[in-house]
Amino acid sequence: MMRQRLPAMLLGRWKSFSWTDPNAGDVVYIPTFQHPDVPGVTFGGFLAQQYAASQPNATDTNDRPDVADGAAVGAVPAHSKRMVSPWRQITQIEARKACANIGAGWHMITSFEWASLAMYANLHDTQPRGPNANTNPPSDVDYPAEVGALDAALYARDDAWKSALTGSGPNTWSHNHAADGVFDLNGTIWQWCDGLMHTPASLNDASDTPVAITGAGGAGYTLVNANLVVTLAGSPYGASTSVAAHTLTDSVKSWTVDEFVGCWLYDAVGNLYAITANSATALTIDRAAGPAAGPYSILKLVEVDTTAGMASGNRILTLRSDADLAPFAVPATSDGTGAAAYGNDGYWYAATALRAALRGGIWYRGVRAGVFALYLRDAPSNRGVHIGFRACKAL
Repeated sequence: MMRQRLPAMLLGRWKSFSWTDPNAGDVVYIPTFQHPDVPGVTFGGFLAQQYAASQPNATDTNDRPDVADGAAVGAVPAHSKRMVSPWRQITQIEARKACANIGAGWHMITSFEWASLAMYANLHDTQPRGPNANTNPPSDVDYPAEVGALDAALYARDDAWKSALTGSGPNTWSHNHAADGVFDLNGTIWQWCDGLMHTPASLNDASDTPVAITGAGGAGYTLVNANLVVTLAGSPYGASTSVAAHTLTDSVKSWTVDEFVGCWLYDAVGNLYAITANSATALTIDRAAGPAAGPYSILKLVEVDTTAGMASGNRILTLRSDADLAPFAVPATSDGTGAAAYGNDGYWYAATALRAALRGGIWYRGVRAGVFALYLRDAPSNRGVHIGFRACKAL
């Protein structure tokens, strides 16, 4: 495993490779690739933490040495380390901050970046397995001989919970079935993703003059990343370098002027604001007292009900092929059996309020857990022992 910063000459390589970053822990470069089912879209091109995020001083028996359950994240960064208990009991808002605390370019994994891992596995027939059987030792319901190490910290919370320590399973538990792959994508813990949210039938933003994001009939519409750029300069997410009345500035950006007009700023405390203009480095909103400083993302509304014709908890049968949603591995149809191409993974949703995406499944979901599993039932403010996250870096 290389222990150095990513050499610029290696960007764009066709193969994943991993090393240890001094701030983020163990990380993997995800190479760029295309998938025949999503024409015109380039996946990959970013760094991902190799394992579900943990607290920096986490061990196999202590999952909260730095931040107590429900306590403020402060300056504590998300860390990636093998054979420890993942960070849990964290809201989406707090997880975004922990990711940004790592340093420049680091952010919570977006739904497009998560989809890159899922579509890579689909393309190469390397669906990641994992500890989804709730057994001791932790195993996969379909591959019981493949086992990981018991998460003793979780087991101490409740001996009915039998998940695995990060990265403790065999290589088939990674997205490419190799040691340099991304682990903990199936069953270990649900993981927050940025850039994919369900809306209720009627939702206004937090502007001084509120703007309707959705109106009657908008339940199940989605907010997704405003573009698919994953570079530091062009991506629709980051951390503010300054804020002022009506303005958020991120000086590392080089956006196209007004490319985000009609989109929505999702700020560091979870408020949504209509974007009325943008320069190369700044966003303008209608809020004299905001936005909040810190991590942010820019979202666009897709006026498609992604719950229509489905039952929450069914298994994914097909993915959406329309241009606005196909890059995010959003289910199109589901039934009681699902499709092996998508791991027979589950899709859960609620469109009664703003809901943020969780992916990967949990230790007791069985076959419904997996890299394509999608849970859109939790508010961004929710927390629990079943909820974690991981960070990625824009390059």
